[in-house]
Amino acid sequence: MPKSTVSKLAQLMADEKVSAILNVTKAPTGLTPKQISQATQLPINQLYYTIKKMLAADLLTVVKQTKVKNLDEYYYSSYLLTQQPASEHTLMADYPDFKNISPQWTTQHFDDIARWLLYLDQQFLASLTHDFKTEPVTDPEDSPVVLATGDYHLSPAARLKLRQTIMTMMADAEKNDPDPDQQVPVHLLIKSW
Repeated sequence: MPKSTVSKLAQLMADEKVSAILNVTKAPTGLTPKQISQATQLPINQLYYTIKKMLAADLLTVVKQTKVKNLDEYYYSSYLLTQQPASEHTLMADYPDFKNISPQWTTQHFDDIARWLLYLDQQFLASLTHDFKTEPVTDPEDSPVVLATGDYHLSPAARLKLRQTIMTMMADAEKNDPDPDQQVPVHLLIKSW
């Protein structure tokens, strides 16, 4: 995916209509434009152009086509984008060790990874907006949204050790939960460069 395409995809992902459509079409069975309109409260005439752009960017997939009075009716789903990385479906299926992704694999799946990362960033920003702007949380400790950044100077060995430590903590997080009866979804994305 050329850099300009990544920029265009980022602009598309920033559109609130796109975010709304992605969120309501997560089921693998998909929704028709009319159903998307009802679920998002967006006028149906405002959806067709956006859906077309989302299809071209591989943010949506046509999962079903039916005939209704000589017209084709399409069902659109964002399942492959919104669910595959979380449950390690298609994107990760051919890569057995998520802790050590090779440059060759990354190159082969760059477009999918770029879409996925932009989607996750959009989901983070939506949560941040909800918790601190739309419905402000009175105590920041009550918010599930956490942003932590750091700049370090590490040797390659220290960088590898840090990555392995983080991956081990993530892999063991559920089994080490001191209160497993109170579990709620937690989304975590760690990026380094």
